[in-house]
Amino acid sequence: MAVVAANGQIHAIGGRLDTPLQNTAFHDIYNPATNSWQSGAPLPTARSGVAGALYQGKIIVAGGECRDKRTYNENEAYDLKTSHWSTLAPLPAGRHGFGAATVGRFLYFAGGALECGGGERSDQLLIFSLPNG
Repeated sequence: MAVVAANGQIHAIGGRLDTPLQNTAFHDIYNPATNSWQSGAPLPTARSGVAGALYQGKIIVAGGECRDKRTYNENEAYDLKTSHWSTLAPLPAGRHGFGAATVGRFLYFAGGALECGGGERSDQLLIFSLPNG
């Protein structure tokens, strides 16, 4: 699952119950100040093996494993101000088990597996950006 800290809360998004065939769209938000959980708007595309990061006031969740024996190329954003999800430009190829990090104006996606179950691995570094709003 993606775990992202934002605005003093921790967002746990997606994941799976057992196998990649049991991907979830769960979005749970933990508030450490009150030691409590609440449900957030569910991830539009249920998936696991995702990468997630905070970028321009949004939580970006990309990729995932495994749909119809293929990896996910979805790239979706949760807007912290509106509490709504939107669909962004997809990854050039599906991948799972990879990392995401924000540095300055860019969001970087590194490595991962291009096939389900850890098959063909990638050494690619993808760079994503949104227009400044």
